[in-house]
Amino acid sequence: MGTIIFWIVVIAFVGYIYLRRKKKIPPLFSLNAKAGGLGKGTSVINEGNIVEEWSQIILGMGGKGEELLKSIAAKLQAQNMPDVVFARKEASLGQSNYTLGDKRYEFVTMRHQRYPDYEMFIGAIDRAGQLKASWYLTVALPGKIMGKLRAINKADRDAMPRALRAPQMLSKTLGKMLAQRLNEKMAGKPVPIRVRPEDMTMDDKEELGTYITVAHNVVLAALEEMMNDLKLDFSKVDKHTEGFLNLS
Repeated sequence: MGTIIFWIVVIAFVGYIYLRRKKKIPPLFSLNAKAGGLGKGTSVINEGNIVEEWSQIILGMGGKGEELLKSIAAKLQAQNMPDVVFARKEASLGQSNYTLGDKRYEFVTMRHQRYPDYEMFIGAIDRAGQLKASWYLTVALPGKIMGKLRAINKADRDAMPRALRAPQMLSKTLGKMLAQRLNEKMAGKPVPIRVRPEDMTMDDKEELGTYITVAHNVVLAALEEMMNDLKLDFSKVDKHTEGFLNLS
């Protein structure tokens, strides 16, 4: 049953790509025109989607948020991290604010093409006349129907004897290769094979964690540089994160 569901999803994906190329249906998501070398779009940061976060109130840096974000964006791009896409986005903290059309803030975002379900939002927001520097690593959770399909597929696969898993794994691999070729054709350049959160190996988790660690260190470096220029004490900044990575 899991194999049948998988091929239904693959066929639906191929059909979507074909219809999009013919411009018969709208895109699932889109980014506006680029500004300053970074894509521009809108999003929502939901608390239930956050898997790692860091924040700090910086006294004496009120009104310096945009300057800090520009410094962070420049330093991130200077790292030349492969397969990583940066953007500038407006995002709201929570679905209710977004629905009401208020309280949207500017963020620098980072997404690895191999792990597109994960997105890092880096913000610098004025709070009570001071600056709150923060970042949130979010993961896109599947809808109820897709979540059930994935759970059924995974349960069927895990219940199979190891010797019987090979055909299903082969069909899944072929499906990923097909999707990759379609993505490469659309992008006009090589793209990595997408890995969903439930399919991540230990190696995948370490690779994603390394990218997030680099980004965290860049945020701290940009903050330290600005605080030193303003004669503020960077040593008081708490560098630890909360979540499954627990960076420091």
